[in-house]
Amino acid sequence: MPTILEVLTRNNVSVNSDSVVPGANTTVRTDIQPEDWVPWRDFNYSTLTRIFHTELRKEYRGGNERRPLEKELIINNEKTLETLLGKFLSPVINYALDDQAGQTYLGEGSRCGDDADWSAISDELFDEHGYFNLLPGDTKLDAKWRPTMLRDNFNEWQKAVSQVETYMARNSTRYGFILTETNLVALRLTRQPLDAGMALLRPQRATATSLTHQRHSSDVSMASTGISGSAYSDNNPEHWAYCNPEYAVIDWAASGQGNLTIKLALWALAMMATNGDRHIDYSYPDLDTWRWADGYYVHNSSGATKPSLSKRDVYQEAFSVGGNSEVNIPGGIETTSELQQTNDPQSQFTEESAGGTGQPSSHHENIPTHLRDGTSIDNQPHVNEEDDDTRTEVGSSHHRRRGKRSRTGVTIHAHKKGGGFYYKNARGDKVDTEKRAWRRVKDGYELEGRSHVYYTKKFPG
Repeated sequence: MPTILEVLTRNNVSVNSDSVVPGANTTVRTDIQPEDWVPWRDFNYSTLTRIFHTELRKEYRGGNERRPLEKELIINNEKTLETLLGKFLSPVINYALDDQAGQTYLGEGSRCGDDADWSAISDELFDEHGYFNLLPGDTKLDAKWRPTMLRDNFNEWQKAVSQVETYMARNSTRYGFILTETNLVALRLTRQPLDAGMALLRPQRATATSLTHQRHSSDVSMASTGISGSAYSDNNPEHWAYCNPEYAVIDWAASGQGNLTIKLALWALAMMATNGDRHIDYSYPDLDTWRWADGYYVHNSSGATKPSLSKRDVYQEAFSVGGNSEVNIPGGIETTSELQQTNDPQSQFTEESAGGTGQPSSHHENIPTHLRDGTSIDNQPHVNEEDDDTRTEVGSSHHRRRGKRSRTGVTIHAHKKGGGFYYKNARGDKVDTEKRAWRRVKDGYELEGRSHVYYTKKFPG
């Protein structure tokens, strides 16, 4: 039987898009308006297969993929493309996810009551309103949107990226994607620091002339629940300031051993969004790194835990952002970065920890793409390191940590002005929060933090 990795790196079906007619993209009213993007350099085959090597070696239990009929491969609008993707792409990914931690399911955004075309859901992450959308995504036609439009049709490029970033902010998740019949674009969203004075003076953008989600001329229009410019609020992620997003482009034709494929990339995004950290922050450690929390090392992307690090493991805490802190932020102002220090009992490994990636602030010239032959047009080196079998399998990191840690009880308070909720963390700091960020348990609600599991019996109102 084939392994999950072997199946996820097989060829995609050949799509016939000759009948697609070019047109404009959706316009969403939103404060989030990226001006550029920067390469997400460690979202690549070697890094992802190193993180999830145990899971990818498992036997694939989805059976044989059926042979498509010729007419099934002909598309003429987004609806027919989504039908094709639902038959020949997402089922393979979902079978590969089914036996994994969280049993994530990649499907329609409407499963979460969301405007996004795509969602990733897990039985472990929901509340009384339904599932959380852990991985929002949107389907586009290549005739209407492609990554190179950043250079030759900026307004259309911005519409799509702004739309998906708004879905990501609305769902409080750093990961998202845009999927066409020629490319997958994986996105990561990073918050931009603002001091109090800048936040109050933050200009509002007049960004949209239409609130209608028009897929194509023959389809029924869908009303978008976008937001209008309003007073800045730190309680609503849709009103936060963001850096230009990080991105990785994966070619539809990419396949075979050693190549990052669309199915493998979507599978990895779903795994990271379900089991690792997905909250939107001011900066992030590298994907394949570990932090110290409550007596265990926790993997920053997969959520796996283990009691000690090997020589190949990289220890890297998240960056701290405070009044005098300096951070290296993707797409933002680059400054000297300093790691947040913790009591690491294996401090000899911290010398392996790297700071920020030092990404350039603008990348109009090159669109790095994972091609079918495993190369990238930005000429990044292709690393192929051996797996480390001492790593704990992704699967029960959240469960193990809950079992090992006592819960920290907190009271949820409602802000007197501006709406929203907050609680005081273990250090006594006020932390803004949303009800959807908490996991419903039988006696109340839990929130999994980096170092603590917070518990509250109820929310105000």
